[in-house]
Amino acid sequence: MRDDITVCMTMGRRPDLLRRTLDSLRPDIDGLAVLAINDFGDEATNEVFAEICPQGRRLDLGGRVGHHRAVDALYSAVTTPYIFHLEDDWLFTRHGFLPEARRLLDSDPSLSAVCFRGMTEFAEHAARDESRRRVVSDAGAYVRLDDLHREWHGFTFNPHLARKALWQSLGGFSGFKKERHVSRHVRSLGQVIAYASPGACAHIGEDDSVSVAKVPIEKRLKNWFLRS
Repeated sequence: MRDDITVCMTMGRRPDLLRRTLDSLRPDIDGLAVLAINDFGDEATNEVFAEICPQGRRLDLGGRVGHHRAVDALYSAVTTPYIFHLEDDWLFTRHGFLPEARRLLDSDPSLSAVCFRGMTEFAEHAARDESRRRVVSDAGAYVRLDDLHREWHGFTFNPHLARKALWQSLGGFSGFKKERHVSRHVRSLGQVIAYASPGACAHIGEDDSVSVAKVPIEKRLKNWFLRS
């Protein structure tokens, strides 16, 4: 299996979170090919990646290209049939989840990906009804959330394992404006996400988003008033 999975990571501007993410993943990515891209170009992030993941390869596209194009560049360099996708702000809380996910994907072609985000990360009713949405198969157990929304839960950029063939069949991500558009398209193909049960990671970057600085102050103030 170690020759069949490539780790693909987007990162930038959060070296402290990147360190926590990689430290929590050490046993699971040891021996795997690792590709990363820093679309923001900050040296602090690059230094942490080189320190903790010396076996990894960092792609440099020579400037900002945006998230979807950055991911397409990563996936274009992958030569394995499976991709473990993640960003730099996730804390992994258990190990051994990659072989489990691989078995699930191999067992059911209707599964687009196996996402490792735990149910406690979702809305209360999703977590509360986990047992009702839990699927037990010969390949393992997982949770389906596609009944909660017509568009979501077909695809996600949250940490997951997926076949490279899925990305190839989409023609890459650059043709989609937003993540939900990818998800909607994948669902139209009859595929859905399996959520690992139990989950394997939690989001630690909620209050440190790299996208906040892109939003004009006027719009941020307007959004704040609307939420109040």
